[in-house]
Amino acid sequence: MSAYNAGKCRCEYCRAAFAQYRAKRRGEEGKDTPRQPRQRDTDGHIPADWFRRQVWKPALKEADLGIHVRIHDMRHAHASWLLAGGADLQVVKERLGHASIATTEKYLHTLDDADETALDAFSKIRNRSAR
Repeated sequence: MSAYNAGKCRCEYCRAAFAQYRAKRRGEEGKDTPRQPRQRDTDGHIPADWFRRQVWKPALKEADLGIHVRIHDMRHAHASWLLAGGADLQVVKERLGHASIATTEKYLHTLDDADETALDAFSKIRNRSAR
């Protein structure tokens, strides 16, 4: 059946054959039962989506920004601002909880003046050793 799933043929014959196969697996063989919805693990007091429903969405509605903003967008902005302000990449990695520094490096693309910052840092070190 993987050929059907990966293939592009959706003719009536193939569709009917696939439907018959799936019905047989579900009915007679008891296979392919649908998955249960994922259960959120909370302590019973605060639902996992409480912040999004009670704080984030009402704040966006009140702000009336006219654009779609996700919580992840704020996380991205925070990381970009830290790096633009001169924070060490390793510190930002740990703050965001990234396992790999390569993941954090993706935030560097937002720094327009990255070359100038690197040259300024090099200049500071070079001038410090000359004193």
